[in-house]
Amino acid sequence: MRILQVIDIAYEAGGAETSVKLMRDAMRQDGHEVMVLSTDKNAAGREVFADVMVPVVAGNALVRLAKFFWYGASYRAMRRAIKSFSPDVIHLHTISEFSPSVVWATGSVPTVLTLHGPEDFTLRLLPWLLPAGDFRGGSYAPRDLRAMGRLRLLYFRLLQRPAYLVALRRLKLAIAPSLFMAKAIEPDFRHTRIEQVYNGIRMSKATPLPARGPVTILYAGRLEPVKGVDHLVRAFAQIHQEFPACRLRIVGDGSHRAELEALARKLGVDAQVDFAGWVKQGLIAHEYAAATIVAVPSVWPENLPTVAIEALAVGRPLVGSKTGGIPELIENGVNGFVVEPGNADELAGAILRLLRDPKLLERAAVASAEKSRMFDQKPFITKLLELYNEASK
Repeated sequence: MRILQVIDIAYEAGGAETSVKLMRDAMRQDGHEVMVLSTDKNAAGREVFADVMVPVVAGNALVRLAKFFWYGASYRAMRRAIKSFSPDVIHLHTISEFSPSVVWATGSVPTVLTLHGPEDFTLRLLPWLLPAGDFRGGSYAPRDLRAMGRLRLLYFRLLQRPAYLVALRRLKLAIAPSLFMAKAIEPDFRHTRIEQVYNGIRMSKATPLPARGPVTILYAGRLEPVKGVDHLVRAFAQIHQEFPACRLRIVGDGSHRAELEALARKLGVDAQVDFAGWVKQGLIAHEYAAATIVAVPSVWPENLPTVAIEALAVGRPLVGSKTGGIPELIENGVNGFVVEPGNADELAGAILRLLRDPKLLERAAVASAEKSRMFDQKPFITKLLELYNEASK
């Protein structure tokens, strides 16, 4: 089968990109031909996995606004890819950088779309597309929307969303990686079948919890306000009082890093908080192996965070927010705990419950490894290929 994968970003910036790279590699290994089309957004100096890249939308505000309605470069790139590659199926992923033109360009080729997170057309998730500055105090609460935020939200609802919905009627299938996402996108795909399929990952061998070295709480991901890392730093300040040798390891980078470093200094725990920056994908397994607990403190409704699945695979207890698809990965009191998003006290309390009870910590680690089996890449790829075949008929 010849498969064209389409995604906004060409390098492993997050879970969506990691998933597409895994699809590409696994499907090629199974003998399928796969081409990846992306934009070149932030690709300079990165290790990219895309075969063809479209220049990212550029220009002044008005030019960009017009291009996000119809970006001729993405339309032409898609048409060229179809002509040269002759795909049997097209699999769209994140597409906001392409504009609706990329959907129209699919023509008569059977096309499916995976919803990895908020997109310009996901009605119930539109507020999470807004920058933190559009909310007073960066709260992401609707009542705290500033005037600019209200205007931006109206733009998405009344202009950008309808432009996509007309094009998306061409889809054969919408794929939701979590039960949460399947429910959230119902208003957007009234005329399209929705199939819920959990993402797969390359399964690592579960390792025992570290017996030596300091107790380590790991966060891995972008350092942006929606990720809730500030609440984790505040929680860690409480944990440090009871477990002074404990460390917080923060892997990743982003616009919020300087504020987080300042917060750690203010709370007097900067010597115990390691800001590691990005690590190469091949080295992230070492971070999980050295961790005692993995925290997913997001305040926004994560779809199905890859970091949490990877933590399950190596047998690490999880403490995460009760939002989005995160509770689908954590059985409360079994392989970790879920807490209210944005509540540093609850987050600290859940982590402390695990640290105070070594037997509970060990049971949670074993339960995580057991739960990880449902995310093995083989059944995931098999299911996708079944869906491609159905769409192609």
